[in-house]
Amino acid sequence: SIILSHGKRHLSEPFLRSIALPCETPEGYGKEDEAASAQCASWLADNRKKSLLADVGVGTIDQALLAVLPSRFQSLRLFGLVGHILVVDEVHAYDPYMNKLLQNLLYFHAALGGSAILLSATLPMQVRQGLITSFSRGLGMSPVPQIDCNAYPLVTKLSRDRGLVETTVAAAAQRKTRVNVEIVSERDEVQRRIVTASSQGKCVCWIRNTVHDAINGYQSLQPLIAQDRIMLFHARFAMGDRLNIENAVLKSFGYHSTSEDRLGKVLIATQVVEQSLDLDFDLLISDLAPMDLLIQRAGRLHRHLRDARGNLLPHGAGADQREPSCLIIHGPYPEEDSGDDWYKAAFPKAGFVYPSHGCLWLTMKILREKRELCMPDDARELIEAAYSEAADQMIPSPLRNRDRKADAQWQADKSLAHINMLKLEEGYEATLNQWLEDMRTPTRLGAMETTVRLARWDGVTLTPWSADGDFPWDMSQVSIRSNAVYSENAHRDPVLQGAIDKLKERLPDKGKWSVLVPMSYDADGIWRGQALDKKGSTVVLSYTSSTGITVTKKEE
Repeated sequence: SIILSHGKRHLSEPFLRSIALPCETPEGYGKEDEAASAQCASWLADNRKKSLLADVGVGTIDQALLAVLPSRFQSLRLFGLVGHILVVDEVHAYDPYMNKLLQNLLYFHAALGGSAILLSATLPMQVRQGLITSFSRGLGMSPVPQIDCNAYPLVTKLSRDRGLVETTVAAAAQRKTRVNVEIVSERDEVQRRIVTASSQGKCVCWIRNTVHDAINGYQSLQPLIAQDRIMLFHARFAMGDRLNIENAVLKSFGYHSTSEDRLGKVLIATQVVEQSLDLDFDLLISDLAPMDLLIQRAGRLHRHLRDARGNLLPHGAGADQREPSCLIIHGPYPEEDSGDDWYKAAFPKAGFVYPSHGCLWLTMKILREKRELCMPDDARELIEAAYSEAADQMIPSPLRNRDRKADAQWQADKSLAHINMLKLEEGYEATLNQWLEDMRTPTRLGAMETTVRLARWDGVTLTPWSADGDFPWDMSQVSIRSNAVYSENAHRDPVLQGAIDKLKERLPDKGKWSVLVPMSYDADGIWRGQALDKKGSTVVLSYTSSTGITVTKKEE
């Protein structure tokens, strides 16, 4: 049996079809007999708590982390992992809290006889050692094996019988690339480069670090580029619109895109294009981000071998025929006397996304001096140079002091993870969080999000924003930070309030786990509705299918 395990799996048609597929009658059974296996898939699929019992499962990391947290059905999840191979992708992307929980999961999994495969393109040695240490403790190994190989690419294998083995792997020829790096501090110059490249027929991506910055970048470029050549992609779209945009992005920039599909196209996006999608651009511009993320983003440059016009080359046809690839980093220059507001002054919103501004300063300094990325040869050097303790001394003291505060918060997050997680040696005993429902057990930190359902209000009836398909209300959902949208607004119009009450009776969850926002069409072409923020103040939600949702105070 194969199971898909996440909150939106019912929207996957292939998964739903797989549950309904009839099983072959095993040998020895008559037509009137029903084999137990015929019900296996549907029984496993009826609840995510049982999903880890499947032979093969694909889901979010949260489902596995709940196996080592005091949540209900924890032991069922842990039992489901026993004897399985746990495969975790993008291991470098986890924050200190989730990384600590992952280490504990590896400890439990190894102690119960399981195996694990951890994948990452940009994993610092310090993090790798932490993961090795946790798994070796689960195996009962003493002393703990110490990694010492800094080759790249690298396979690190740990087993009870053979101990630690580090094996250098030859990079595939297509992955050996040289990328020019330019630093551009002025936003106007970034826009000029994008417009010029588009007019030359190149396809361009500008990756911004927040939804707010992505929308601003898109709106500033709209008057300069034809409407059919520019797209905006971020996480604050209703699900139906987001899937439509994702399909359009894949058609224009994906593996099978042609020169006609790509011609002069521009994509303004957030981190949603960073890892999951197989995209290829002629020019890539990124707001300054940590070194490992910039390396990930650079992987979207000339990702597929193409001819000079952008058409896919057949296998074995030789090298890429486009102009040399270029990564433009948009951000402030790393001056030796930079103050503690060096990054925040340039990116006020993103300053909260990446709190280690000294690390960002060091990343910019290294790339400014190097002026190119030679991959994979430079990968290990760049990653360790940006994260090593020795490199910290190069950071200006105001930024270094700021980083100490960020590091203190990270240590606090690790401590919180240690408090929350189960301890194998202690067994089951009283805990701080007493076996809560999984939706309240913290598998990750950060601001809580509210599920908002958008409804079109024409003065008479309420209809879902995305009316097509089998799950229109799911396709009309968008997640927004709970600080910004927390609860529904009381409506004075009795007709509207009556329509809301009737609608909630028909919703799958009766509206208990979401905030319903009626949206009315305004003369300026924007749909607007109201809700309450966490402080109880009225906020206005504005939405279009091209820019997504924005939330502002009513007085604004």
